[in-house]
Formats: sequence, C-alpha cells, structure tokens
Amino acid sequence: MPLDEAIYAKADAHAGLEGLIGAPPRLYPMVAPQNGTAPYATYQQISGPRVHAMGTDPGVASPRYQFSAWGTSNSEAKLIAIQLIACFSRWRGIVAGTEVLDSFLENEVDLGLDDVALLHQRVLDFIIWHREP
Repeated sequence: MPLDEAIYAKADAHAGLEGLIGAPPRLYPMVAPQNGTAPYATYQQISGPRVHAMGTDPGVASPRYQFSAWGTSNSEAKLIAIQLIACFSRWRGIVAGTEVLDSFLENEVDLGLDDVALLHQRVLDFIIWHREP
C-alpha cells in the first residue's frame, strides 16, 4: 500500500495532470467509481518481483504497474497518457515515505474505444523500482 500512496501523491503534485484529470487527480486504484466523471486514469499492480541476494533480501522490489488513461476522445486519452509518462518516467526520490529508486515506461498500447465505458483507453506499463518498508 505505501507505493500506492506514493503514486497518488506524485500524480497530485504533477501540474500537467491537473488540467486533464483534475485536482485532486481523478486517479483510481483498479477501477473508476461507477458513473465517475471523465476524463480520469486508473492504475493497478500487474506483477511484484523482488530482488534476492545470497542469504539476505535487500528489500528492493520492481513491480509492474499498469496505468490506463481514459478520455472522451482518443486524443484526450493520449494527452493524459503523455502527462502520465511525464509524471512517472524516470521518477526518483522519496514520496509519501516511499523511496523510489527509478521508474521507467516499459510498454504503451492504444486500446481504443471501450464498449462498456464508452471511453477511449490508452494503457501504459511502468516498472517502478523501490525500497520496501
């Protein structure tokens, strides 16, 4: 949970997201609230590998987090994705008590129009190296 708190705090401090998904940001873990106001972004942890060493665990993890940018048009979803990249790519430092060692964009996919939400979706996968509490 501490990394989730750091992700939200980092997004909240990123001015480029404010004009697109609001302040505080409409950034939701897993799924957006039913009838939520678009545009918004969601995120979820996809995997959670940890570093292991001979006889010790150094407390470093490198989970893959998937962010989805949701917009009323394809261009709006892409603009949100651009700001998510600006916010989280090569992220380093201590945020909300979590030390982030590095973060990088691993993959980017345009999923187009979601038939249920009636919103356009662009998906970004980040690997976020951090120290565990």
